[in-house]
Amino acid sequence: MSVKIKSAEALEEHELNKLLKYLSQKNHWVYYLVVRLGASTALRFGDLSRITWNDILGKSELLIKETKTGKVREIPIQKELSDKLLFIYRRLGCPKVSEPVIPLTIRGVNKQIKILAYRAGLRGKRISTHTWRKTFGREVWKRNNYSEASLIKLSYLFNHSSTSVTRIYLDITREEVNDLYSIQDLFVY
Repeated sequence: MSVKIKSAEALEEHELNKLLKYLSQKNHWVYYLVVRLGASTALRFGDLSRITWNDILGKSELLIKETKTGKVREIPIQKELSDKLLFIYRRLGCPKVSEPVIPLTIRGVNKQIKILAYRAGLRGKRISTHTWRKTFGREVWKRNNYSEASLIKLSYLFNHSSTSVTRIYLDITREEVNDLYSIQDLFVY
């Protein structure tokens, strides 16, 4: 009998916002950055942890070469996020711009983020640093009306070999796909 290891799961938008609100209210700024940058960039933690303040402060895009794929990514930084990054930078006492934005290890983050998420009221969720990447993907898929086109783009972004791999990665179940056909009064004359 094989045991399936449960991987990190995506959060719904309201759950992510609940966690961000909690982290902000408790001044857990570095963990706020882990979540916010993770969900905004869809980068793996190894790449997130390499970002320096110089890479993002006052910038409209983040240019980063992914460690795993070697692919160079240009990621837009929206004005609201840019303003928030500057605010947090100041709250953290204006560290040297050459310092990493997230000076933590993946093991430490994975342990602590579970505790913080629980305190924020997110119980029964399998949360890790990969949650933010999956949350990004699920939200893109949702905001694009669960389209195949969005899965193709996400597959490319995540460097997956096919959209079927992306479906598995995002935990898109057969029930969710079948639910797309349950629209009442579809094509009624």
